[in-house]
Amino acid sequence: MYVDVSISTDHAQRLAAFFKVLSEPARLRIVLALTDECRPVSDVVQATGLPQPLVSHHLRILRDAGVARPDRRGGFVYY
Repeated sequence: MYVDVSISTDHAQRLAAFFKVLSEPARLRIVLALTDECRPVSDVVQATGLPQPLVSHHLRILRDAGVARPDRRGGFVYY
């Protein structure tokens, strides 16, 4: 059985970049912590056990890659 798996070079590069972002274990833990609901950074810190500066750093990378989207609610940013 033949399955056509051809994709454009641009699409392949974007997909590879997406998987590269998720290949970092800390970022993967953060994404998993965000799968059920939007959470403020403090909740992500608590759920992952990672230090707050590290969570913020990885959330920025996830945001820049389009994996996480910030939502400001009062004095908190939810992802």
